[in-house]
Amino acid sequence: MKFTFTTLAYPHLKLKEVLERAKIFGLDAIELRVAEDGIHIKPHYPIDKTYLRIIEESGVKIASIAGYARFSSISDEERKRNEDLLRILILMAEELGAKAVRVYAGRFPDDVENSIRRISESLNRLAEYSYKHNVYIAIETHDELTKLEVLLKLLGKLHPEIKILYDVANMIMVGERHEKVFPHIAERIVHVHVKDFVIVEGKRVFVRPGRGVVPICKVLNDLKSIGYRGYVSVEWEKMWHPELEDPDTVIPLYIDFMKRCLNNI
Repeated sequence: MKFTFTTLAYPHLKLKEVLERAKIFGLDAIELRVAEDGIHIKPHYPIDKTYLRIIEESGVKIASIAGYARFSSISDEERKRNEDLLRILILMAEELGAKAVRVYAGRFPDDVENSIRRISESLNRLAEYSYKHNVYIAIETHDELTKLEVLLKLLGKLHPEIKILYDVANMIMVGERHEKVFPHIAERIVHVHVKDFVIVEGKRVFVRPGRGVVPICKVLNDLKSIGYRGYVSVEWEKMWHPELEDPDTVIPLYIDFMKRCLNNI
């Protein structure tokens, strides 16, 4: 098991500066957010040689790509556009040595069954493509997929090569429990997001590790028990919540906390 963080934590820094943070924190990789806003890198292939040089010279690996393709739309054209986007992200991941590309189901615009049908059709079309390029498609437990019942319905329709990005905090937020969820999805987890939170006036507020409701140590030790060898990524959402504490302070706290969890300290 290895630790990393998502570049979502650093909307105010260039990619080179974020890579430097990884080295300062003693980490060998980052989870690279790839988005049209181009804050760190846009979804484009071939990858601009400038970015390739920056990453190579840093000596830091790319653990995974955090993309924004989503597949619940009723529009065939919109889903086709997202399938094309995912192909680009897969090619980028392959060139960068990343093992997984994060995708979303997206919010369901109609009933569960029809939404799941559309999502599974799109993702299954790309399962062989991702396998050919040695990259996992990892669907995040996000939006409707934070509900275990819905997640399991979708997994039952998906090609076995489609894997899971397990964001336990997202599932806890809607009332699910890690102890119940984990046995159902353990074998398909290829990437993990970690963040702790409390509820203040009905809203989720992210906090330092161990101060909230997320059983981080339990999650890590359950992953260890199944021989999980992928990355656990600190998702400090500074991009969406600029009021959050400085990631230069918080990310090292999470890394240290997680190491102590695994060492039973």
